[in-house]
Amino acid sequence: MTGSRLQRSGLDAPTPTMAMTAETIEAKGITNIAEILNEMPQVATGLSNANTSYSFGNIGLNQVNLRNLGVRRTLTLVDGRRRAGTPDDSNFLAFDLGNIPAALVKRVEVQTGGTSAVYGADAVAGVVNLILKDDFDGFETNLQYGSDEGGDYDTLTYGLTTGVNYDRGNAVLHVSRTESAGLTRGDRGLGTRYAFVSNPANAGSTDGVPARIPMRDLRFAYFALGTPTGYLPFGPGGAWTDVIFDSASQTFRPLKAGDRGVIDGSYSTDEGGNQNADTLVASLERTNVYAKADYRLNDHLKVFSEVVFADITARDRISAVFDSWSTSVSTDNPYMPTAVRDGLIAAGENSMYYARSHDEFGMRGTDMNRKYYSVAAGLEGEFADTWKWSTVFEYGKSQTSNRNLNDRIDERWFEASDAIRDPLSGNIVCRSLEARARGCVPVNIFGQGTISAEAVDYIRADHTSTTDTSQTLIQGLIAGDLFQLPAGAVKVSAGAEYRKDEIDFAPSYVWEKALGFFASQFSPIKESNEVREAFAEILAPLVKDKPFVHALEVEGAYRVSDYQRAGSVESWKLAGSWAPIPDIRFRLTKATAVRAPSLGEMFNPGSRGASGLSDPCDPNLLDSGTENRRKNCLALGFDPVTWDPNTRRMTTLVFSTGNPDLGVEEADTMTVGAVVRPRFLPGFAFSTDYYKIKLDGGIARIGAQQTVDNCVDLPSLDNQFCGMLTRRSDGNLYEVRDSYINVASFEVEGVDFEATYHAEVADLLRRDDDLGRISLQGVASYLKHNIFIDRDVATGDETAFDSAGEAGNPKLRGMINATYYKGDVQVNWSSRYVDDTVTSNTVLNPAEDVGSYYNIPSIWYHDLSVAVDTPMNVRFTAGVRNVFNEGPRDHPFTARGNLGMDDLIGRFFFLGAKWRFGN
Repeated sequence: MTGSRLQRSGLDAPTPTMAMTAETIEAKGITNIAEILNEMPQVATGLSNANTSYSFGNIGLNQVNLRNLGVRRTLTLVDGRRRAGTPDDSNFLAFDLGNIPAALVKRVEVQTGGTSAVYGADAVAGVVNLILKDDFDGFETNLQYGSDEGGDYDTLTYGLTTGVNYDRGNAVLHVSRTESAGLTRGDRGLGTRYAFVSNPANAGSTDGVPARIPMRDLRFAYFALGTPTGYLPFGPGGAWTDVIFDSASQTFRPLKAGDRGVIDGSYSTDEGGNQNADTLVASLERTNVYAKADYRLNDHLKVFSEVVFADITARDRISAVFDSWSTSVSTDNPYMPTAVRDGLIAAGENSMYYARSHDEFGMRGTDMNRKYYSVAAGLEGEFADTWKWSTVFEYGKSQTSNRNLNDRIDERWFEASDAIRDPLSGNIVCRSLEARARGCVPVNIFGQGTISAEAVDYIRADHTSTTDTSQTLIQGLIAGDLFQLPAGAVKVSAGAEYRKDEIDFAPSYVWEKALGFFASQFSPIKESNEVREAFAEILAPLVKDKPFVHALEVEGAYRVSDYQRAGSVESWKLAGSWAPIPDIRFRLTKATAVRAPSLGEMFNPGSRGASGLSDPCDPNLLDSGTENRRKNCLALGFDPVTWDPNTRRMTTLVFSTGNPDLGVEEADTMTVGAVVRPRFLPGFAFSTDYYKIKLDGGIARIGAQQTVDNCVDLPSLDNQFCGMLTRRSDGNLYEVRDSYINVASFEVEGVDFEATYHAEVADLLRRDDDLGRISLQGVASYLKHNIFIDRDVATGDETAFDSAGEAGNPKLRGMINATYYKGDVQVNWSSRYVDDTVTSNTVLNPAEDVGSYYNIPSIWYHDLSVAVDTPMNVRFTAGVRNVFNEGPRDHPFTARGNLGMDDLIGRFFFLGAKWRFGN
């Protein structure tokens, strides 16, 4: 039972545990365990194949995020044992669920309480435990194909499992393959933007008119067009205006941007670029191999071994490299058409800046390959009737190859952009003699497809970075009955564990030397961290079968961990359960959890990139933050009416770094609940549990946008966030440092509910016939608070930002699974519900911000499947996911499905067959 190394059921344990069986996984046509976990109400948006496009380092990763405390605070186990992690784009190591195929999973257990004392660091929010099928005897092969309604997206999974029981043990081998097609933004009509823009009817902060309104089908005025655009003096009479280069006339003409012109410095409603070809859901190919064998040496001693291998490839594509006022073209450039040169000179200009998508380079992309290896061997033994012990050695390794396609060597680009006519030969050449010696080929940006293939070959680069990580684990456990009390045996478990994590990150030459597009820079890393831990757990039944005390138990756990880099830390757990009568049980758990900073957080290689940030002092956004924003922006000297920040048109440099000086996180967790199993209603059980987690010193990279917002949303400008951004002399944002920090605290509070019911239909109808049976499961979670608390470094004042009820953190989520069994037929209906939310809890007056669009609607998904067992030992399963083709929700925040709770695939049909031979 997950959450404890002492054996008992989840309903009887003081820590709430939810289980999802292989039967449910199969009925939903799930081929990736992360998919079904992300539907659970307790699971927030983690990493999955549906939400990692555009990240370039996370493509194809599948990692769990419990309680919205992050992947870093969720521990994933396989058969109760910690496994080697796979790095994300910040080199944080967490287990990739894609390493274990769904067909091999017997049960998934999710325990949502602090269990650091039982399992160690990373279990602050809880534990996900994949329990695999064992004692397999026979042969099973499976095949499943699925496709969306329009045929844009399909998946194929096939594999076999074979096993044999012999006199002294069992051996199992599983091999499978999964292939998933990708989706582009154009496949779902999401190549243009549905976004909030400034409202021209807004006259002030108290006029009752929203400052922002939603607009659909917005195109990009200065982005994603393969011909130059800009703000240049080519309007009527040489007026400065928004223009686009016209190849037919060989000069600029006014851009057809629509009735409002270029909106907020970015968008056009008519002529402009789109992102139709960009990846929405990444394509993925996965091969899994699993083998396990055990052999009983005698009646009390068994040796076992296990091998896990996974090979996962995912592909992501995004628009070509581009310029957004980052490159200038001189008027002496011979590629510049005469009319353009004359117009610039007439306006007193000797060069021009422009925006253009350089489609000639091809789409940027990432081909990500991850190979995972794990080898384990150990001994299990028994003695003295109740005692069991085990030892295990495990070595796991992850090899990640990140190949970036169609990057741009910026030094060569700027050389090639600065062209002149050679006075001797009359040819157009690069101005720099050194560049010419290197083979520089000049570029012509005037028009579409005008950059030559030779110039592209000189400038373009494909480059590969690699990350090798490993974990060495040695663990010993012992558990048994210590002695007897009148109410039962006192059970104990204890153990010791040694782990060593290693990381070796080798950036490509382009990344290490910051040669590429955006000058992204990463430094090599070769680091390791060791931890030695000892832990113990005890369960004592105090009273049993007494008046008002059917059962009373207490439980405790303690762990001490000695980290190479963080020193010694301790965690503990105290829990108890009281059943006054057999029908009801109350339970309470109080625990401390600790998490030392990971290698990735301490030694993140550091990267410079660019992001489309919003300046919170933009007049359109002054009422979109706290009451402090307007005051602080005035103090910075920004006019609340006329300030025109360049964030409306340009990206901002973001420097993301690690922090070797991070401290340890400490969390206090508490759960209080009750389990009801009324004797008058056999087969029914209901549980409700209140939880509260307070994390102090939480390690977080809050993001560049949040960093910029916090600077002016806090009471004083003298705070750590203002020190993490740089503005130019004209006030515009230049660079934001997004580093890991120990923030003040996080608080998460809510209530979980679960109800299950199993019954024979004939019993319900008081009939003697075989009418089949039903199985019902309902799970819901109510999020009361999800708070980030920041402390003002100048005043010590604390400011709480509660995101419960915002777009990414709905207050209520639920799921229902209903299954009917009759003979060889099984019918499953499942539903999942996401409550309505709001755009922001910090907006003082929503009517002055986005009006009625402050509210984001709820959504309810439904799935249906039917399985039939045939006399030939073949089970056929057919089903429809998202029966009513719901989502994404019609709102700018959810239209692109970027919250992980909005389905991008749509109605999806699947058909599977499983042939079984043997037991």
